[in-house]
Amino acid sequence: MARTRLLFACLALAAPLFPATAQAASLPAASLVPESGLVLSLQPRMGVLSTTQLTCEPAGGTHRHAQQACDLLMPVQGDFRRLGATNAMCTMELNPTKATLRGKWRTKRIDFQQVYPNPCAVRAHTGEVFDF
Repeated sequence: MARTRLLFACLALAAPLFPATAQAASLPAASLVPESGLVLSLQPRMGVLSTTQLTCEPAGGTHRHAQQACDLLMPVQGDFRRLGATNAMCTMELNPTKATLRGKWRTKRIDFQQVYPNPCAVRAHTGEVFDF
């Protein structure tokens, strides 16, 4: 009889924990899945290939300036070609650099490449998006 009372007492104390635990566990999982995931790479003709991952909503990945890059990509729906050029001054160095962006922006697949005259021109046209 004492065991039964002890068992019911334990169940009564533990019962409120299970729904709260299940609800708390499901909330972070939904918010941790990024809406957008991109792989960016830069390949200068005279230089080394560099690649990074960028996730947005929430901002993250291995990108050095993830939050700033996401802030730039949000208004243009992930299309970095629509970014406004910055006022950066670049030399006339000839080092063709291919910028590649592949992945998913919300529900849209993205697979785009653009060749710029040099790495400075890439940064001048894309801001922090390709500054990694």
